[in-house]
Amino acid sequence: MTGLTRDVVTKKRADRSTMDAFSFSFFCDICEVEWRSARYKFNPGDYTALINPEMYRMLWNDQHTAAYERAKRDAGFEFNRCPVCGRGVCNACFHLSGTGVSDICVDCLKKLGA
Repeated sequence: MTGLTRDVVTKKRADRSTMDAFSFSFFCDICEVEWRSARYKFNPGDYTALINPEMYRMLWNDQHTAAYERAKRDAGFEFNRCPVCGRGVCNACFHLSGTGVSDICVDCLKKLGA
């Protein structure tokens, strides 16, 4: 399995965040198997944020962004980037040659007739 270095892990993803916690799903670009991130609790901080809606919103947005970046980084270890088509695919949809030279997704492997 290879880690992903691009900004986007998979084409299809879902934000499963609530006002209390942040969570995200990423789906294999071939079979659409879902991988869910850990849940990251929202921390509103002190009493000021609880009574000031603008401060609350700002904290929520900042923590949401940070949680997404963490989830995206973690998802990069769950999906493989095909060097031919560039898709992010799960282990079941990725062909490991054992040498690292021809590691590609199963769709590209079929197209190449291997």
